[in-house]
Amino acid sequence: MILPPKSGDFKDFVISKIKMLCDSNAWPFEFDRFGAWLDNFDNELDEYCALQILNSLIVRTNEMARSTYFKLLASDVHQFIVKNIDGVPCEIDAWLESLSSGSLREKIRFSPVRLADDEGESGSVIYRLLSCWVDTDKYSLLKAKSNPEVVILVDDFLGSGTQFLDFAREISLDQKLVSSKFIYCPLVAMHGGIDFVKAHYPSVEILPGEVVQASHSLFFGDGFFLYDEINEINVIKNYYMEMKDRVAPKMPFWLGRDNSAIPLVFEWGCPNQAPSILYMKYSKIIKPWSQLFGRRS
Repeated sequence: MILPPKSGDFKDFVISKIKMLCDSNAWPFEFDRFGAWLDNFDNELDEYCALQILNSLIVRTNEMARSTYFKLLASDVHQFIVKNIDGVPCEIDAWLESLSSGSLREKIRFSPVRLADDEGESGSVIYRLLSCWVDTDKYSLLKAKSNPEVVILVDDFLGSGTQFLDFAREISLDQKLVSSKFIYCPLVAMHGGIDFVKAHYPSVEILPGEVVQASHSLFFGDGFFLYDEINEINVIKNYYMEMKDRVAPKMPFWLGRDNSAIPLVFEWGCPNQAPSILYMKYSKIIKPWSQLFGRRS
């Protein structure tokens, strides 16, 4: 990889963009953390590669999550439930009021997608965000005394879909589908993960807030990155892979789980489909190492 002639302009552009996003609270992060993270790289080519990753970041905040779930509840989820359950208000305002009051809890229940032995809380984060419109305590699936007509599963990210299958086995989803309909509502979903879950559970209705395509992958395509007219994307990808030996030889998911390389970060942390350099806590080679984001908890 060769440092492009305009790399200085590109660095100024990326830093200015991030500062504007942080200062305006569009991104819920302190600007200084980005400068500290870039200071990890004393090699100009390493820093340039890191800047390209930063410029490609997809950030989703708590407020964005609330807005997305409001749209789902007021549109796709509502439409599905009206078609499949009697006695549910057709008017959106009445529907949302019913959710808020808890009057539909005999018919509908909500549950985060979370394994019993999972110490993380990513599904639970989304579940708590729903409290603006849903009394999640009254609607908890764990507190249901009988089988509800519809169960709405909430999650922050659907990646490959394998974790959902583990969850499905744990809750005996096959048995529950006999008496209840299930809607799976991940905040963000990879297209491949949707197909994977549908192949195993075709009767589960999947209504994601946002779908991530293959084109969202950091190293997708054969062209050039922004401000780079010398190095094609695959050249920068190869260089990034070589960086691993200099930064963290034993760090897993350098390209993200399943080599997804999705540069996605939630306000509450990164999914493991994101390149692990974005959330790694320390480096045995570069000391001290400044962590950029937390791992999705």
